[in-house]
Amino acid sequence: MPENIPMSERKVDPAASVQRFRRLVTGLDERGRSTFLSDELCPHMQVVADTPTFVATDFWRHEKVPVDNSGPMDDGVMDQVSISPPATGSVCRVVEFPPDSHWDDGGEIRSRMFHSTASLDYAVVLRGEIWAVLDADERKMTAGDVLIQRGTNHFWSNRSESSCVVLFVLIGGTAVRPC
Repeated sequence: MPENIPMSERKVDPAASVQRFRRLVTGLDERGRSTFLSDELCPHMQVVADTPTFVATDFWRHEKVPVDNSGPMDDGVMDQVSISPPATGSVCRVVEFPPDSHWDDGGEIRSRMFHSTASLDYAVVLRGEIWAVLDADERKMTAGDVLIQRGTNHFWSNRSESSCVVLFVLIGGTAVRPC
């Protein structure tokens, strides 16, 4: 896991303006019929860089494939969001990125945001715009754009004046460049 990402270690509540996501989880009832086991606002929100408008929401995490869908509901999410997925599993999350001006001091925090994960990541912009910044290149992404991030060094930069919401699915893999 890239230890340099500045996840808030102290209790910082997400801002009221941050989108809360409803999470529905299916399973089987006592008669073996498909049903909803859970329908609630996802409880797993983690503030990044001590900035209440910069929030990661983890929906589900599993340790290995194939996934065992029998038994009671266990979302596998820990108390604190871990950036990387399990080596043989995956994680599904949404990150709400505020404008860089909310958190970026131009120095240490920005340099700590540059990272790679041992994973194959699918990043889908749901709302707003964001820059995917790599070592040698960068591209602006807008709602509907999909990035396939293959374990390379990167960071995200929201140069607009509005928040950006990105859905990520991270699948355990290899990093092509260590953090």
